Amino acid sequence: MSKCKGCGAEVQWIETPSGKAMPLDIHKQTIVTLDGQVVSGFTSHFATCPNASSFRK
Repeated sequence: MSKCKGCGAEVQWIETPSGKAMPLDIHKQTIVTLDGQVVSGFTSHFATCPNASSFRK
Protein backbone atom coordinates (compact mmCIF):
# COMPACT_ATOMS: atom_id res chain seq x y z
CA MET A 1 0.00 0.00 0.00
CA SER A 2 1.03 3.58 -0.46
CA LYS A 3 0.02 6.99 0.85
CA CYS A 4 -1.96 9.66 -0.99
CA LYS A 5 0.28 12.59 -1.93
CA GLY A 6 -2.63 14.97 -1.35
CA CYS A 7 -3.84 14.00 2.13
CA GLY A 8 -1.51 11.27 3.42
CA ALA A 9 -4.20 8.58 3.72
CA GLU A 10 -3.27 4.98 2.94
CA VAL A 11 -4.56 3.87 -0.45
CA GLN A 12 -4.43 0.75 -2.57
CA TRP A 13 -4.20 0.85 -6.35
CA ILE A 14 -6.08 -1.04 -9.06
CA GLU A 15 -5.90 -0.94 -12.83
CA THR A 16 -9.17 0.06 -14.49
CA PRO A 17 -10.42 -1.77 -17.63
CA SER A 18 -9.05 1.16 -19.67
CA GLY A 19 -5.57 0.58 -18.20
CA LYS A 20 -5.44 3.61 -15.89
CA ALA A 21 -4.34 3.41 -12.25
CA MET A 22 -7.03 4.30 -9.71
CA PRO A 23 -6.53 4.78 -5.95
CA LEU A 24 -8.98 3.17 -3.55
CA ASP A 25 -9.64 3.75 0.14
CA ILE A 26 -8.39 0.76 2.12
CA HIS A 27 -11.61 0.08 4.05
CA LYS A 28 -14.09 -2.28 2.40
CA GLN A 29 -17.69 -1.06 2.14
CA THR A 30 -20.88 -3.13 2.13
CA ILE A 31 -23.70 -1.65 0.08
CA VAL A 32 -27.29 -2.77 -0.45
CA THR A 33 -28.51 -2.03 -3.98
CA LEU A 34 -32.01 -0.78 -4.77
CA ASP A 35 -33.06 -4.31 -5.76
CA GLY A 36 -31.89 -5.72 -2.40
CA GLN A 37 -28.56 -7.25 -3.42
CA VAL A 38 -25.71 -6.92 -0.95
CA VAL A 39 -22.34 -6.14 -2.56
CA SER A 40 -18.90 -5.39 -1.13
CA GLY A 41 -16.25 -3.17 -2.61
CA PHE A 42 -14.00 -0.19 -2.14
CA THR A 43 -14.59 3.53 -2.55
CA SER A 44 -12.52 5.48 -5.04
CA HIS A 45 -10.13 7.70 -3.10
CA PHE A 46 -10.95 10.49 -5.57
CA ALA A 47 -14.41 10.60 -3.91
CA THR A 48 -13.07 11.01 -0.36
CA CYS A 49 -9.76 12.89 -0.69
CA PRO A 50 -10.09 16.52 0.40
CA ASN A 51 -7.40 17.45 -2.15
CA ALA A 52 -8.69 15.40 -5.11
CA SER A 53 -9.18 18.48 -7.29
CA SER A 54 -5.43 19.12 -7.26
CA PHE A 55 -4.94 15.85 -9.21
CA ARG A 56 -7.33 16.65 -12.06
CA LYS A 57 -5.73 17.67 -15.33
